[in-house]
Amino acid sequence: MNRLFTTAVCGMILAGLPAIAQEVTGGALAFSHSALLDDSSLSKTGIDGQIVVGFGPSIAFQVDLGFNRLNFIDETTSNLTLHSIYNVTDQTSLGLFVGADRVAGESLDFVGFEVGQQAASFDIEAYVGYGEDAGISGTIGGVSGRYAVSDSFGVGGGLEHGDIGGLNVTRLSLKGDYAVAPKLALTAEIGTLDGSGFGASGSEAFVGLGGKFTFGDGRGATFGKRGLINLLPGL
Repeated sequence: MNRLFTTAVCGMILAGLPAIAQEVTGGALAFSHSALLDDSSLSKTGIDGQIVVGFGPSIAFQVDLGFNRLNFIDETTSNLTLHSIYNVTDQTSLGLFVGADRVAGESLDFVGFEVGQQAASFDIEAYVGYGEDAGISGTIGGVSGRYAVSDSFGVGGGLEHGDIGGLNVTRLSLKGDYAVAPKLALTAEIGTLDGSGFGASGSEAFVGLGGKFTFGDGRGATFGKRGLINLLPGL
Protein backbone atom coordinates (compact mmCIF):
# COMPACT_ATOMS: atom_id res chain seq x y z
CA MET A 1 0.00 0.00 0.00
CA ASN A 2 2.96 2.36 0.63
CA ARG A 3 3.90 2.14 -3.07
CA LEU A 4 0.28 2.81 -4.08
CA PHE A 5 0.07 5.75 -1.68
CA THR A 6 3.35 7.25 -2.97
CA THR A 7 2.37 6.83 -6.62
CA ALA A 8 -0.97 8.55 -6.05
CA VAL A 9 0.63 11.49 -4.25
CA CYS A 10 3.23 11.93 -7.01
CA GLY A 11 0.47 11.91 -9.63
CA MET A 12 -1.45 14.57 -7.75
CA ILE A 13 1.65 16.80 -7.52
CA LEU A 14 2.49 16.39 -11.20
CA ALA A 15 -1.07 17.35 -12.16
CA GLY A 16 -0.53 20.77 -10.61
CA LEU A 17 2.88 21.55 -12.11
CA PRO A 18 1.60 23.30 -15.28
CA ALA A 19 -0.32 25.80 -13.19
CA ILE A 20 0.98 29.35 -13.04
CA ALA A 21 -1.11 30.87 -10.26
CA GLN A 22 -3.21 29.51 -7.46
CA GLU A 23 -5.91 30.81 -5.14
CA VAL A 24 -8.14 29.52 -2.37
CA THR A 25 -11.51 28.96 -4.04
CA GLY A 26 -13.53 27.40 -1.22
CA GLY A 27 -13.66 25.37 1.93
CA ALA A 28 -15.63 24.44 5.02
CA LEU A 29 -15.36 24.03 8.77
CA ALA A 30 -17.83 21.68 10.50
CA PHE A 31 -18.64 20.39 13.96
CA SER A 32 -20.85 17.36 14.63
CA HIS A 33 -22.05 15.00 17.34
CA SER A 34 -23.96 11.78 16.74
CA ALA A 35 -25.09 8.74 18.70
CA LEU A 36 -26.99 5.49 18.36
CA LEU A 37 -30.64 5.81 19.40
CA ASP A 38 -30.62 2.68 21.57
CA ASP A 39 -27.46 3.63 23.44
CA SER A 40 -26.35 7.27 23.43
CA SER A 41 -23.00 6.30 24.99
CA LEU A 42 -22.08 4.86 21.58
CA SER A 43 -21.35 8.28 20.12
CA LYS A 44 -18.88 10.28 18.05
CA THR A 45 -17.91 13.95 18.28
CA GLY A 46 -15.93 15.51 15.47
CA ILE A 47 -14.47 18.64 13.94
CA ASP A 48 -13.44 18.79 10.29
CA GLY A 49 -11.87 21.35 8.00
CA GLN A 50 -11.59 21.44 4.22
CA ILE A 51 -9.85 23.86 1.87
CA VAL A 52 -9.73 23.98 -1.93
CA VAL A 53 -6.88 25.65 -3.85
CA GLY A 54 -7.42 26.30 -7.55
CA PHE A 55 -4.69 26.30 -10.20
CA GLY A 56 -6.48 27.98 -13.07
CA PRO A 57 -10.06 27.13 -14.10
CA SER A 58 -9.58 23.36 -14.49
CA ILE A 59 -7.13 22.07 -11.86
CA ALA A 60 -7.57 22.20 -8.09
CA PHE A 61 -6.42 20.48 -4.93
CA GLN A 62 -8.52 19.88 -1.83
CA VAL A 63 -7.18 19.06 1.62
CA ASP A 64 -9.39 17.52 4.35
CA LEU A 65 -8.33 17.31 7.97
CA GLY A 66 -10.58 15.89 10.67
CA PHE A 67 -10.48 14.77 14.29
CA ASN A 68 -13.11 12.59 15.93
CA ARG A 69 -13.66 11.39 19.48
CA LEU A 70 -15.01 7.85 19.59
CA ASN A 71 -16.59 8.11 23.01
CA PHE A 72 -17.50 4.42 23.27
CA ILE A 73 -13.85 3.31 23.15
CA ASP A 74 -12.37 6.54 24.54
CA GLU A 75 -10.12 7.10 21.52
CA THR A 76 -9.40 10.11 19.30
CA THR A 77 -9.04 9.49 15.57
CA SER A 78 -7.58 11.64 12.83
CA ASN A 79 -8.16 11.73 9.08
CA LEU A 80 -6.11 13.40 6.36
CA THR A 81 -7.25 13.26 2.74
CA LEU A 82 -5.82 14.91 -0.38
CA HIS A 83 -7.94 15.33 -3.51
CA SER A 84 -6.57 16.09 -6.99
CA ILE A 85 -9.44 17.67 -8.93
CA TYR A 86 -10.10 18.24 -12.63
CA ASN A 87 -13.07 20.52 -13.33
CA VAL A 88 -14.50 19.26 -16.61
CA THR A 89 -17.04 22.12 -16.63
CA ASP A 90 -18.31 24.62 -14.07
CA GLN A 91 -20.75 21.91 -12.90
CA THR A 92 -18.81 18.64 -13.28
CA SER A 93 -15.66 17.62 -11.39
CA LEU A 94 -13.52 14.49 -11.44
CA GLY A 95 -11.09 13.64 -8.67
CA LEU A 96 -8.49 11.24 -7.34
CA PHE A 97 -8.13 11.04 -3.58
CA VAL A 98 -5.56 9.54 -1.24
CA GLY A 99 -5.61 9.61 2.53
CA ALA A 100 -5.30 7.87 5.86
CA ASP A 101 -7.39 7.19 8.97
CA ARG A 102 -5.43 6.92 12.19
CA VAL A 103 -6.80 5.46 15.44
CA ALA A 104 -5.11 3.91 18.49
CA GLY A 105 -1.69 4.13 16.86
CA GLU A 106 -2.78 2.25 13.72
CA SER A 107 -3.21 3.76 10.26
CA LEU A 108 -5.43 2.69 7.34
CA ASP A 109 -4.34 4.13 3.98
CA PHE A 110 -6.81 4.50 1.14
CA VAL A 111 -6.93 5.73 -2.45
CA GLY A 112 -9.80 6.14 -4.91
CA PHE A 113 -11.74 7.94 -7.63
CA GLU A 114 -14.63 10.40 -7.30
CA VAL A 115 -17.05 12.38 -9.46
CA GLY A 116 -19.33 15.28 -8.61
CA GLN A 117 -22.09 17.22 -10.36
CA GLN A 118 -23.29 20.58 -9.07
CA ALA A 119 -26.21 22.67 -10.34
CA ALA A 120 -28.20 25.64 -9.07
CA SER A 121 -30.60 23.57 -6.96
CA PHE A 122 -28.85 20.22 -6.45
CA ASP A 123 -25.49 18.51 -6.19
CA ILE A 124 -24.54 14.85 -6.24
CA GLU A 125 -21.28 12.95 -5.87
CA ALA A 126 -20.06 9.36 -5.89
CA TYR A 127 -16.78 7.69 -5.03
CA VAL A 128 -15.08 4.30 -4.88
CA GLY A 129 -11.83 3.49 -3.13
CA TYR A 130 -9.44 0.83 -1.88
CA GLY A 131 -7.88 0.67 1.58
CA GLU A 132 -5.06 -1.41 3.06
CA ASP A 133 -3.00 -1.72 6.25
CA ALA A 134 -0.73 -4.51 7.51
CA GLY A 135 -2.22 -7.13 5.20
CA ILE A 136 -5.82 -6.01 5.79
CA SER A 137 -7.47 -4.69 2.64
CA GLY A 138 -10.88 -3.96 1.14
CA THR A 139 -13.10 -1.40 -0.58
CA ILE A 140 -15.10 1.67 0.34
CA GLY A 141 -17.63 3.58 -1.75
CA GLY A 142 -20.74 5.68 -1.69
CA VAL A 143 -23.11 8.16 -3.28
CA SER A 144 -24.69 11.27 -1.76
CA GLY A 145 -26.71 14.27 -2.84
CA ARG A 146 -28.46 17.45 -1.71
CA TYR A 147 -31.44 19.40 -3.04
CA ALA A 148 -31.91 23.09 -2.22
CA VAL A 149 -35.56 23.51 -1.26
CA SER A 150 -34.97 27.24 -0.77
CA ASP A 151 -32.07 29.65 -0.30
CA SER A 152 -31.90 28.72 3.39
CA PHE A 153 -33.06 25.09 3.54
CA GLY A 154 -31.77 21.91 1.92
CA VAL A 155 -32.39 18.18 2.19
CA GLY A 156 -30.31 15.24 1.08
CA GLY A 157 -29.05 11.79 1.84
CA GLY A 158 -26.33 9.27 1.31
CA LEU A 159 -25.49 5.59 1.02
CA GLU A 160 -21.98 4.40 1.84
CA HIS A 161 -20.42 0.97 2.22
CA GLY A 162 -17.10 -0.33 3.50
CA ASP A 163 -15.78 -3.90 3.51
CA ILE A 164 -12.26 -3.98 4.95
CA GLY A 165 -10.52 -6.67 6.94
CA GLY A 166 -13.65 -8.56 7.98
CA LEU A 167 -15.50 -5.36 8.94
CA ASN A 168 -18.56 -4.88 6.74
CA VAL A 169 -20.46 -1.60 7.25
CA THR A 170 -23.35 0.00 5.34
CA ARG A 171 -24.54 3.50 6.26
CA LEU A 172 -27.83 4.97 5.00
CA SER A 173 -28.78 8.49 6.05
CA LEU A 174 -31.15 11.41 5.46
CA LYS A 175 -29.87 14.93 6.08
CA GLY A 176 -31.17 18.45 6.41
CA ASP A 177 -29.52 21.85 6.75
CA TYR A 178 -30.85 25.31 7.59
CA ALA A 179 -28.87 28.51 7.05
CA VAL A 180 -29.01 30.77 10.11
CA ALA A 181 -26.66 33.29 8.46
CA PRO A 182 -24.84 33.58 5.11
CA LYS A 183 -22.46 30.61 4.81
CA LEU A 184 -23.44 29.29 8.29
CA ALA A 185 -25.89 26.39 8.62
CA LEU A 186 -27.23 24.07 11.29
CA THR A 187 -27.26 20.42 10.21
CA ALA A 188 -29.19 17.32 11.23
CA GLU A 189 -29.05 13.67 10.20
CA ILE A 190 -30.93 10.46 10.86
CA GLY A 191 -30.02 7.06 9.52
CA THR A 192 -29.17 3.42 10.03
CA LEU A 193 -25.84 1.64 10.39
CA ASP A 194 -25.81 -2.00 9.34
CA GLY A 195 -22.61 -3.80 10.16
CA SER A 196 -20.92 -7.09 10.87
CA GLY A 197 -17.47 -8.16 11.95
CA PHE A 198 -15.42 -9.24 14.95
CA GLY A 199 -18.17 -11.62 16.08
CA ALA A 200 -20.98 -9.02 16.07
CA SER A 201 -23.68 -8.00 13.60
CA GLY A 202 -26.88 -6.02 13.42
CA SER A 203 -28.57 -2.79 12.37
CA GLU A 204 -28.82 0.32 14.55
CA ALA A 205 -30.49 3.71 14.07
CA PHE A 206 -28.56 6.90 14.77
CA VAL A 207 -29.07 10.66 14.88
CA GLY A 208 -26.64 13.54 14.48
CA LEU A 209 -26.56 17.31 14.95
CA GLY A 210 -23.96 19.84 13.94
CA GLY A 211 -23.01 23.13 12.37
CA LYS A 212 -21.14 24.02 9.18
CA PHE A 213 -19.46 27.18 7.94
CA THR A 214 -18.56 27.38 4.25
CA PHE A 215 -16.59 29.94 2.31
CA GLY A 216 -15.68 30.60 -1.29
CA ASP A 217 -17.61 29.51 -4.37
CA GLY A 218 -20.66 27.27 -4.43
CA ARG A 219 -20.91 24.66 -1.67
CA GLY A 220 -17.45 25.43 -0.24
CA ALA A 221 -15.51 22.19 -0.70
CA THR A 222 -15.71 20.35 -4.02
CA PHE A 223 -15.95 16.85 -2.52
CA GLY A 224 -17.08 15.35 0.77
CA LYS A 225 -15.07 13.51 3.41
CA ARG A 226 -13.51 10.12 2.72
CA GLY A 227 -12.31 7.21 4.85
CA LEU A 228 -13.61 4.31 6.91
CA ILE A 229 -13.99 6.37 10.11
CA ASN A 230 -16.39 8.69 8.27
CA LEU A 231 -18.76 5.76 7.70
CA LEU A 232 -19.45 5.63 11.42
CA PRO A 233 -22.37 7.80 12.61
CA GLY A 234 -21.54 11.49 12.27
CA LEU A 235 -22.23 14.27 9.78
